[in-house]
Amino acid sequence: MDPTRLLRSSARPARSLQLGWRVVVAMTCIQLLLLLVKSSQAAGTSSTLQEEVAPSSRRLQAYRDSTNVARHGPPSESFQLSDGSWVDCVPIEQQIAAHEPNLQDHIIRMQPSSQILMNNIFLPQIDNVSDKQQQLPQHPQLFAREHGGCREGFIPVQRSEPNRQLFRKHQGPAADRGMTSTTSMKNPTSASNGPAHDYAVVAVPSTTGGYTGQGGVLSVNGPYIGEPSSEFSLSQLWTIAGSYQLENLNTAEVGWQVYPAFHPSQQPLAPHLFVYWTRDAYLSTGCYNLNCPGFVQVNSTWVLGGTLAPYTTLAQKAKFEYEFSIFIVFDSGTPGWWLQIQGTWVGYWPSSIYTTLKAGRADDLEWGGEIAPASTTPTTTGMGSGAFASAGYPVAAYQRNVSYGDAASGNWYYASFTGEAVTNTNCYTVGIQQGGYTNWGSYFFFGGPGALNNPACANTVLDP
Repeated sequence: MDPTRLLRSSARPARSLQLGWRVVVAMTCIQLLLLLVKSSQAAGTSSTLQEEVAPSSRRLQAYRDSTNVARHGPPSESFQLSDGSWVDCVPIEQQIAAHEPNLQDHIIRMQPSSQILMNNIFLPQIDNVSDKQQQLPQHPQLFAREHGGCREGFIPVQRSEPNRQLFRKHQGPAADRGMTSTTSMKNPTSASNGPAHDYAVVAVPSTTGGYTGQGGVLSVNGPYIGEPSSEFSLSQLWTIAGSYQLENLNTAEVGWQVYPAFHPSQQPLAPHLFVYWTRDAYLSTGCYNLNCPGFVQVNSTWVLGGTLAPYTTLAQKAKFEYEFSIFIVFDSGTPGWWLQIQGTWVGYWPSSIYTTLKAGRADDLEWGGEIAPASTTPTTTGMGSGAFASAGYPVAAYQRNVSYGDAASGNWYYASFTGEAVTNTNCYTVGIQQGGYTNWGSYFFFGGPGALNNPACANTVLDP
């Protein structure tokens, strides 16, 4: 064999091998470059994801001091409002809900985890009545208008007045106290719970599948309070499961309330935003607003217990009424019942604080007004605006675009009311679909003056 030939023969594989290594090196460099790009992108994505999930990584952590009393953590800053009240900005992790045994180390959800769609529900302005703006101007609370809200990571808490007792409800919703599809109902007095409350409410038919939420637009009114030291008047929504009689009644409640004893130096005759809850028929659990562990607030501008202003009174003889929207919606991802006000997610009642509402299905839904009288004789406290339902707009109180979430279909619908339920039609009334307002959806007017300048009510003999 020719050595040169052998050399050439041997050289060809060597040159081919050299080219192969160059290709390998080149490919390796390309792969490394791609890995660097992907790594950079992944880092950016990870950073973005961390930024997005950071708020939801917050956990409730109970603040404890030498008193060992459930309370909010120390505020980072405090604000005095023009009405004289104070608002404290407390760390979201150290809000009083952290003391609820069922919320130990609870991960705070900053908004519902699933998209909440309210099909076929729209909330337009009223037509054929007034061209004036009804919506409460800007933000309907002084704290947001005057101070803008708490900074990120903090929530506003209305400072309790010194020596104020812990106010609780003591009587069940109308549906659980005799409500039917008739126009009146009996509401027996309970010696342990004080004089029976008066109601003027509407409800939807019971369904085997249950409900996943409810909502509406409420007029904001300032009724007359006959006995400021003990009586209240309210307009609200009730989300209900369980039974008052079986002591497993669960509720999530929201609305406005004029309750002078609760707010003696904070515009006592003005309507105040409130939330409420119970899981044992008002016996020992639950409370208003953030006065005890339960509701978890995430919004930095809304003050639970804060005044809603401006509002409409009969004395104003106004040509329009102020209003605001409220929804309670169950979110399975949280899981919990979320509160939305004026399109803003304010917070939620976690499922773990409930028993019969825990699974995300309500048995009954109610909308309407309630009065807590001081005695068993008819009170002069007004319900709604203090005018009967027949007065209509813009005099009587109302709730419009009343809607609910159907668990079976997953859709939202305007309510088809079973009828109205009124404790005493001489004192308070309800008018369903009165006036024919085409863009109000399902709606009703409600209220009355009670016994104020109303002999028919004043002379009523109540059931013992």
